[in-house]
Amino acid sequence: MNLIPFAKQNLRLNDALPFGLRDGAGRLLLAAGTCIENDDTLNGLLGGDIFADEAESGEWRRRLAAAMDAKVMQNASLQDISGARPDADNGKKLVREPSLAEQWGETVGALDNLLRDLPTDPSSLARLPGLLERSVRLHERRPDASLYWHIYLAGHSTESYSSSHGMLCMLVAREAALRLAWPAGLVTSLLQAALTMNVSVRRLMDRLAAIDMRISADVRADILSHAERSARMLTEAGAADKTMVRIVQLHHDDSLKAKPLAQLDPAQGAARLLRRVDIFIAKLSRRFNRIPMSPVQAAREACLGVAGVPDEIGSALLKAIGMYPPGSCVELQSGEIGIVIARGRQANMPVVAALVGAAGTPLGMPAIRDTADRRHQVKCAVSTTAVRVVPVHEQLMSAR
Repeated sequence: MNLIPFAKQNLRLNDALPFGLRDGAGRLLLAAGTCIENDDTLNGLLGGDIFADEAESGEWRRRLAAAMDAKVMQNASLQDISGARPDADNGKKLVREPSLAEQWGETVGALDNLLRDLPTDPSSLARLPGLLERSVRLHERRPDASLYWHIYLAGHSTESYSSSHGMLCMLVAREAALRLAWPAGLVTSLLQAALTMNVSVRRLMDRLAAIDMRISADVRADILSHAERSARMLTEAGAADKTMVRIVQLHHDDSLKAKPLAQLDPAQGAARLLRRVDIFIAKLSRRFNRIPMSPVQAAREACLGVAGVPDEIGSALLKAIGMYPPGSCVELQSGEIGIVIARGRQANMPVVAALVGAAGTPLGMPAIRDTADRRHQVKCAVSTTAVRVVPVHEQLMSAR
């Protein structure tokens, strides 16, 4: 990818972007087809350097140059020339609907920027409600595909670990909270807490996931104190949602796990759920020196209460994502190996796309299997790192 600077004067509110916008490292900030819907997003882009892929933006730039040349030939003013845009009808043909993966990449990038800015720019917290709204809207449109993408990515990549982890925790916590029938206001506080709970250790978490780093006494102290420090940072940034701040503060409080949910106040109950989700997603995630745990083992460790059986929160978690969540891999009774693409009627009956046949040969085309059918029941979970076939994600995410 060859990055070239993008002229900020070409940004417009409510105009669909004809290509993706990136930062100096090539990370996607806004996907092609995205509309800049509010001044906060626009001002955030105007505040830093932005770039575009030379190949992806080439046709648009050629049309822009032609539009500016036409203005020059008309003896237009400098203001009109600099404000020229490519032909509107032609421009529409250039806009490609961004893939689900690109849209989620944009939201994770936006969260990463927010968490990066918050320690030095408290006003960045104002971007949180809009970011949450976009993420929830995207999740509601394609819930199984969204879980598939985030869980698969968690098991294969350590890039932007802290932000990716927070986003996936938010999605899983939302699924579980809805099954617990919690009030909408509490759910919103919980989801905002999931996105911001690690703001004080964002850089540290990214480094621990990506490199072989020694855990010194100072590092361990930072990890152990991060819930309290994150809550303090949110308070200092002027967070109006006190329940969100309290959930962040309590999300690693071990004393809550032994109490019945009915004995906890709403913020304590939400913090207890977030703690479970945090543990579960961490176990499913890749680190530099650790392969992901199987979802069955992760569920066993995260969903069981102190009595060794699923408690109210554990049951909600299992109902929310299943024993074999989308994005994880399984072996079927038929001997086929595949990837879960959707949740099924029961926690142990997901919809699977078979990738490898019983003889160990990759299938030319994925075969969709309903594991409620005896012939295709799940035999066991399989590490995603052991499956050598790279799934065609967009095809599989669109299959259900």
